Amino acid sequence: MPIYEYHCKSCEKNFESLVLKRDEVPGCPFCNGEKVQRLMSACGFISKGTGAGGETTVTSSAGASGCGGCSASSCAGCGV
Repeated sequence: MPIYEYHCKSCEKNFESLVLKRDEVPGCPFCNGEKVQRLMSACGFISKGTGAGGETTVTSSAGASGCGGCSASSCAGCGV
């Protein structure tokens, strides 16, 4: 059951929705509009592990510089 990102053409807001059926199109949670468009979204995964010195390490595949839209150089700066 994937979570998709949508854009409402009525109120111009973006939102996420859990989709249970492949052809299901959710309504906008902000304005209850039915004119929504599914957006392309980046997929990212975060894995946690233990470094050589016993410290917790966090690795993100969402982008080269930390998490998705985050500008930090590591996830530690994001508080993940």
